[in-house]
Amino acid sequence: MKIKHALKIIFGGLTVKIKAGPLVGRKWIATTGRKFILGTHEVYKTDAFLKNYKEGEVFFDIGAHVGYFSAIAAVINKGSDAIYAFEPRPMNATFFRKHMDINHFQNVTLFEAAVGETDGEVFFDMGHGSATGHISSDGKLRIRQVSIGKMVENHTLPSPGFIKIDVEGGEIEVLKGLTSVIQSSRPKMIVATHNPECHKFVVDFLLQNKYSMEILNPDSIKGDTEIVALPE
Repeated sequence: MKIKHALKIIFGGLTVKIKAGPLVGRKWIATTGRKFILGTHEVYKTDAFLKNYKEGEVFFDIGAHVGYFSAIAAVINKGSDAIYAFEPRPMNATFFRKHMDINHFQNVTLFEAAVGETDGEVFFDMGHGSATGHISSDGKLRIRQVSIGKMVENHTLPSPGFIKIDVEGGEIEVLKGLTSVIQSSRPKMIVATHNPECHKFVVDFLLQNKYSMEILNPDSIKGDTEIVALPE
């Protein structure tokens, strides 16, 4: 894994054009994954995002990885300053910034931080790949954590129209910290769940806050699901 990580960094300057999908023709770092290049990354989730996200909506990309959904939002927004991304893993944040830069997306703000109930510092477990890191007391990397609820309350961030959450099992803490924002702004959402406890919490939370929902992949082999949630 360390060798793979090193190769990603060494060849991080190699870019190619995406062959298909909503980012067709855009430049992308070749070592971040072939599905990005082929335009086949999380197709069902991408289709749901394209169906529900509209130009001009403020977008919070929580667990932004290397920027795929933020890039799609940037294309849809056509220059609106309305995209705010959150990604704590340093390598992912570096690739995120490069993807926005090489495609000349000026309408994206990245916070290199995790999202939770409170502001502060937490430990981060790097996991086994660039998309598997998560907050854990056993983690070796100390990272910054922010409360989006507080950021909206103090006007550091505008109220969102759409939120994507994919934080490898940390969705419970994220939603708890977003409760006031969700109740006041009623954003559309796509929420990943990575274990049964998390899935149950998310479903109960959405029902309590009067959201209708669609589970995109209820029979997922990995046990992970993606939920599209729309305010009633």
